[in-house]
Amino acid sequence: MSIGDNVKRLRRDKGLTQGELADKSKLGLNLISRLERDATDPRLSSLYKLMNALDCTADALLMDPDISNLSTILKTQFERISVLEEEDQKVLIHVIDNYSRAAAYDNMTEGRGYWSMQAILGKTEKVIK
Repeated sequence: MSIGDNVKRLRRDKGLTQGELADKSKLGLNLISRLERDATDPRLSSLYKLMNALDCTADALLMDPDISNLSTILKTQFERISVLEEEDQKVLIHVIDNYSRAAAYDNMTEGRGYWSMQAILGKTEKVIK
């Protein structure tokens, strides 16, 4: 994912048109369009203006998921979630919580992880070895 893709995604997340982003960032509409098409690279001063206008971090603007680690990607996704409506946030929390519980249960029943089924059944010697 390129800087242009990130600008477009963040702009759309905020419900802004290119013109509105140009006004809000005090950058030219032509520059916003060229950035989103990857026809130019932004100057550092333009990046700061975009971060302020989009209310995002440098990570969110510059991150390339193909070369970023999972922690950075998760952090960026949680930043996107934080601006959603409260009900939508609750739904995503519910989904993540249920998925985490299911994954933990799978790990326990397959004997993986610290809290394996053997530990729960009191067979700690297998866990310690």
